[in-house]
Amino acid sequence: MKEWEDFLKDYGFVPWSAGGMQGWYRQTAFVKDCLAGEIARYYADDYIVIRHEGDRSVNWLREHWQSREDVMTHRFLLLDCHETRLTKKVFWLGIRGWLEILQYKEGDAEKRFDDLIYLAQQRRCGRVILQ
Repeated sequence: MKEWEDFLKDYGFVPWSAGGMQGWYRQTAFVKDCLAGEIARYYADDYIVIRHEGDRSVNWLREHWQSREDVMTHRFLLLDCHETRLTKKVFWLGIRGWLEILQYKEGDAEKRFDDLIYLAQQRRCGRVILQ
């Protein structure tokens, strides 16, 4: 598990917890620019959640999660679920961003979360190597 945590740190993740959940968080900046300089900057927040309560955690996120200034996407990957299910919520018709929650069952695919699923699969690889 320690190897996986070090692996996530290399990708910019830091420990995170809220609403009874625990996991890892990173923020990625997207910059639009041209010859005259920067035109716009916005952010995407990614969460890999390793401890959660399934549907109860999804409901907590939908009810309590707020949009943040300049953050367009909040993506939550909830690991070790019974089935893969994607839940979405938009803030102010999408103008203030959106929330995407993927309850993930290992082995399933969801194109929007390919990068986070890849990182989650490394956790399993690390466990196999260590045992």
